[in-house]
Amino acid sequence: MPWGSQAFTGSRQRRWLVAFIALTLGAITLAPIMWDAVLSGLLMVEVLQPLHPGPTRWVTRSPQETRVTFPGGDRGMEANLYAPAGGGRRAGVVLVHGVVETGKDDPRMVWLARLLARSGFVVLVPDFLGFKSLRLRASDIREMSDAVVYLHSLRERVLPDRIGMIGFSYGAGPMLIAAADPRLERRLKFVVSFGGYYDLVQVIKFVTTGYYQYGEEKGYTTPSDYTRWIFLRYNLDLLRDPVDQAILARLAGTRDRENPGESPVLPSDLTPEGRSVYNLLVNRDPEKVEALVSRLAPSIREMIEQLSPSRQISRLSAYAIIVHSDPDPFIPHTESLALAKALGYSGRVRLDIIRLFRHVRPELPETTLGNVFRVYVPQGLNVYRLIFDLLRQRR
Repeated sequence: MPWGSQAFTGSRQRRWLVAFIALTLGAITLAPIMWDAVLSGLLMVEVLQPLHPGPTRWVTRSPQETRVTFPGGDRGMEANLYAPAGGGRRAGVVLVHGVVETGKDDPRMVWLARLLARSGFVVLVPDFLGFKSLRLRASDIREMSDAVVYLHSLRERVLPDRIGMIGFSYGAGPMLIAAADPRLERRLKFVVSFGGYYDLVQVIKFVTTGYYQYGEEKGYTTPSDYTRWIFLRYNLDLLRDPVDQAILARLAGTRDRENPGESPVLPSDLTPEGRSVYNLLVNRDPEKVEALVSRLAPSIREMIEQLSPSRQISRLSAYAIIVHSDPDPFIPHTESLALAKALGYSGRVRLDIIRLFRHVRPELPETTLGNVFRVYVPQGLNVYRLIFDLLRQRR
């Protein structure tokens, strides 16, 4: 063969080799992204139909589940730990249950933790005693940050630079405050707030009067007497006087059962502290809420401040994924608008207002042709992109 032909053949072989190497490297690079894209679609199906067996079972293995105890707050905290099958070091997430008596063993928490573990996260689900007793307490905040510290210590299982927190509803506010703990500045990569709040005073305004507003975004929904009085019943220990506790407990029990439309006559035996709580709960005028809050006992006002992310999250450095349904009968979506604005709307914040949920649970509209194009397609894409973004946090 002539020398020129040999040179041409060698050159062509080198080009093919370079192309093969480039394609191989490209496939290696794109494979995780492609897998996350496929998995996001499967997860979306399950998220919109929770607690039912879904398609992730076809492509993933059941996670390992263990019970652990670790020091948190002033006690030994109990938690469920879910790890992907196959071992190895993975991204980690602390899953914060909401205000629910079943805590870490709530069926929805167990379902979600297993789903996240199937997706490649090591998931820690602790019991938070305040939330389990249907109370909002600042003590839970310290325990949440302690849970992240514990998860960070599991170096044989968890990648220390890929740890996040996920909180729902009234659990999301304290979770955000915990995420701003200086101890977590270099330990926390991301946080997810789903149906959470920014300012507890604004939530009180919504719960008692039905009005909500942030900037030009405002609205009204009929306030729920059940929500208002059931919350009082489980937080009566904030009142110092046993007589106040007894009177308001009796009143809350009646309101819970009968759910009357009109406010009952003010009990005359309440102390000024008890009366201030009562006046706030029966008020329907949004313009009066802040003044009524200012008349509460100092200990109650302090608790409201301690549990409001608006006063606590200036140090938050983790990437924030903020999700809210609209409408939401429990916490208005304007709270997430305010939260995203406070965090800067920068590349460190993702905000999604979605219309396939009612508060934190899926609520799908009737499957009509109009709804398919107006709701299901655009909102489904939002949910898909949200799940994909979450999965990318483990890379």
